[in-house]
Amino acid sequence: MNDFGVVRIDGARRGLRFERVLGASPEEVWSALVEPERLARWLAPTTIDARLGGSVRVEFDADQVVTGAVLACEPFRMLEYEWRFPGEDESVVRFELSAHPDGTLLVLDHARLASEQATGYAAGWHAYLDRLAAALEGGEVDWDARFEELLRAYRLRTA
Repeated sequence: MNDFGVVRIDGARRGLRFERVLGASPEEVWSALVEPERLARWLAPTTIDARLGGSVRVEFDADQVVTGAVLACEPFRMLEYEWRFPGEDESVVRFELSAHPDGTLLVLDHARLASEQATGYAAGWHAYLDRLAAALEGGEVDWDARFEELLRAYRLRTA
């Protein structure tokens, strides 16, 4: 399995898909997707009311706050929510979890992205997933450095 995500064409929009095997149980990965203190370790300060219609708020910084509503939720299996970022059209993020012999298969799908944003989102999610994997193992990843490295790689892959 390749850690690089796949950028796909969805009509006039773009989508991303990542598949990662994480060395933790689906319950542990679920916890990292919905519990604020665990989300802050790999993504950003986040609150999620993990139920259908519940609210989502991801605070990257004062001017970069994602909001949305939970569109689908099956604990320990799947979470999908709106991704409303200032200045961008609404998109949708979906996380799917399934048991794997080495822990958990996580599939992240981010749909309905503007075509000019897909490469940046691909590098960003890749770096965040690297941080998630490290956090589950008690480690850390420098997101900024990883993002810059990955952005170059994704630009080459999508050229």
